Amino acid sequence: MANVTLLVSKSCSACPSAKTLWKGMKIKYSFSYREIDISSEPGQELAERHSIRAVPATIINGRLTFIGVPPRESAEKRLKLRRNRKRRMRKNRIHALCMMTTTNAN
Repeated sequence: MANVTLLVSKSCSACPSAKTLWKGMKIKYSFSYREIDISSEPGQELAERHSIRAVPATIINGRLTFIGVPPRESAEKRLKLRRNRKRRMRKNRIHALCMMTTTNAN
């Protein structure tokens, strides 16, 4: 499951649009979502870690992914990529376990 963090501020005019986008996307795609004010201590730590100078800023799975309000298609693509990558990784792990079981059985 993807983890989406949106950094916002009260004075940001674009932040309500970004909030609406990600809240709407959460209905369609299953991911954890949180909003953090950039002026809070956790917000300041994230901003420093990712060198964020503007909001809204979207962090997906620990990586700065968007500054500003992303186009819906781009946001969906990022979520689908994350979901598909995890499915492939899970499938590869299952395949590796099956191979180990087969090898150990001989």
